[in-house]
Amino acid sequence: MRSVLRWVAGTAAVLSVAALLAYGVRAALGVCIGGAIATANLYVFARIVDAFLSRRGHTVSWTLIAMIKLTGLMGGVWLILKSEMVSGVALMVGYASLVVGISLGTLFGPKPPADGSPPSAHG
Repeated sequence: MRSVLRWVAGTAAVLSVAALLAYGVRAALGVCIGGAIATANLYVFARIVDAFLSRRGHTVSWTLIAMIKLTGLMGGVWLILKSEMVSGVALMVGYASLVVGISLGTLFGPKPPADGSPPSAHG
């Protein structure tokens, strides 16, 4: 997951620099904010899924964190768009780094070990 997080953050950085060179500071700020939101969203999501799968802590508290994350994501994006600090298009281009980064991290990240036989064959 760390590899995918790095790809998402790296994609956001590359898109931010491209926006700066092509469209200026305001567009680059929007792309950077969108990329930061995407990276933070994936990080928190990974922590929540890990906690649920490993049964660490109280699942009620992780459910609460997931609800706060969703509310914060929606509310934060709404506030950013409402304030007209950056354009919605630039914000979405930055948030698209989530999809691009996950795809690149899956394609070029570390591969799981392959021993050539299905797990049930060792039984």
